Amino acid sequence: MHWSVASLDPRARVVSASRRTDIPALYCEWFLCRLEAGYADYIPAGPPRRYRASLLPQDVLWVNLWTRWPRPFLPALERLLARRFPVLVNLTITGLGGSPVEPGSPPADRALAAARELCERLPAGAVLWRYDPVFLSRRYDHDFHLENFQRLADGLAGLVDRAVISFVTPYGRRVAPDLRAYERDAGDRLVTAPEPRLALASALASLSAARGLRLCTCCDEPLQHNMGLSPAGCNQHGWACRAWPELAAVRAPRPRPTRPGCACCLEVDIGCYDSCTLGCRYSYGSRNRATALQRTRSHDPEGSCLVALNR
Repeated sequence: MHWSVASLDPRARVVSASRRTDIPALYCEWFLCRLEAGYADYIPAGPPRRYRASLLPQDVLWVNLWTRWPRPFLPALERLLARRFPVLVNLTITGLGGSPVEPGSPPADRALAAARELCERLPAGAVLWRYDPVFLSRRYDHDFHLENFQRLADGLAGLVDRAVISFVTPYGRRVAPDLRAYERDAGDRLVTAPEPRLALASALASLSAARGLRLCTCCDEPLQHNMGLSPAGCNQHGWACRAWPELAAVRAPRPRPTRPGCACCLEVDIGCYDSCTLGCRYSYGSRNRATALQRTRSHDPEGSCLVALNR
């Protein structure tokens, strides 16, 4: 059965895969199994419990992928496109792959090559480049980011039309401890003062404009208020309609911001927290790499849920 606007159920939802973990990089086999089964179980935040999300064409408005390494997922993407599912991709490339900040992410040259393969398979505008979060520190300073961003933007020229930034947020117990451990182990220190952040964002906006990219921000209200950057809407009906015009015939899902400054819509996320083993030190999806490795030992590629319900 193929996806079509005419066959959509009024209760169809956006499927996110996933804000919580990098399904395209790590769990392609599981996703393919769930696509064939027509559903996936997931564990939301809060007390352990399981819900079910339909992956049948009539129940899915579009599929929103989040990844920093899409190449392993290309077979699954071909399957989605063969069934005519609209697909959007939030693609993170920061140029820090292989560094102590992002030890499991691919280096920039491999990430750019994979981005080209991805964009060749999707309509214009379906891929959103996330230079996000910006890891501004003593080691990765203003000049580093100017050179790094320019190199990546040149490599993505003609493939994407928007770039998204925000600065690292040390979310409570999920992120702050790992960031403190990074600073101690690497002898580095994050820059948190607003002035250098705004100065860097202004410079990145100029570099973006010179390359035909519109710079947006993801849930970074200082950048919205002080620079006038618009929220990216990393999962938004307007973006989906630009890439997949047939979705203009569908009523927009209601807004469902995940935090202040968010412009995203209601979605169901089939990922699970603490299951990403890429080890990004700023990630709220996994508290640390050791925790994620321990949890994924129970992963069953044919299981209905990404990880076992028992946490």
